[in-house]
Amino acid sequence: MSRLSLLVVAVALGLHGCSTSQYSKPNNLLFQDQKIENSSRITVQRDEQLCADDTIDKQNCPISFYIDNFKAGDFYINNQANYYLKPEQYNFKVKNCTENSCQSCEVEINTTNGAVNNFTLSVNEKGFPFILENGKKLSCSAPLTEEPLIKKEETITVDLSADTLFKFNGSTLTDLKPKGHDEIVDLASKISTGYASVSAIKLVGHTDRLGSESYNQKLGLERANTVRQLLIQKGISENIITASSLGESQPVTDGCQGVQPKSALTSCLQPDRRVTVEITGITK
Repeated sequence: MSRLSLLVVAVALGLHGCSTSQYSKPNNLLFQDQKIENSSRITVQRDEQLCADDTIDKQNCPISFYIDNFKAGDFYINNQANYYLKPEQYNFKVKNCTENSCQSCEVEINTTNGAVNNFTLSVNEKGFPFILENGKKLSCSAPLTEEPLIKKEETITVDLSADTLFKFNGSTLTDLKPKGHDEIVDLASKISTGYASVSAIKLVGHTDRLGSESYNQKLGLERANTVRQLLIQKGISENIITASSLGESQPVTDGCQGVQPKSALTSCLQPDRRVTVEITGITK
């Protein structure tokens, strides 16, 4: 064969290798050591059954295969692998996860008989995984159950109206209105009972545009600190609460330009006067 022909063949093989699907073989394989003592060989493959909403080119639902709680491979459809084990009793588990939950199935397998066993991984119409041994469906050692995924931290924002919290131009605990006091106490209760853990609570005071910039900066900070003080009194850890002020710099209104008389202007600017509460944590 000429050098040119060999080059063409090599390029063609290279292109074929680059086009191989990422789903063409299992990932994270273990138990691949073919030692003499690992005399029990098992073959594991996944069939063509896709999870709901999956396609061949976009599979979001691999079946994870475990041997004695060691993750031994992630199988997409038609994936296959051989494992080499000592002749013993093993726990095999299959598990897959959707956006909201994980499903699993466990079986006990004895490999002491020396036979070559073939196991097939599949999912039913509801997306629950199961195992077949030599074509026979195995019963799970426990009913298929949904396991909640570990929750991640989220941040939510709550705006407390300064007009509801404080008397006009007030910022201290003695300036708190009864309704404002109750609103902060209720917030503390929701934080204590509604969260498994809280890593940060950020309080930011905001004002309207009336008054000087320096006065508004100070007023916003004093109000944020008062809310912080009451949350601490109600059992929230002071180590996770910070207070700051943005004064008049981040209004939520358009400034209510041209609104008259002053009472109407004050009312129009009411949404700007607020204390923003950002809570970062894991909800129950």
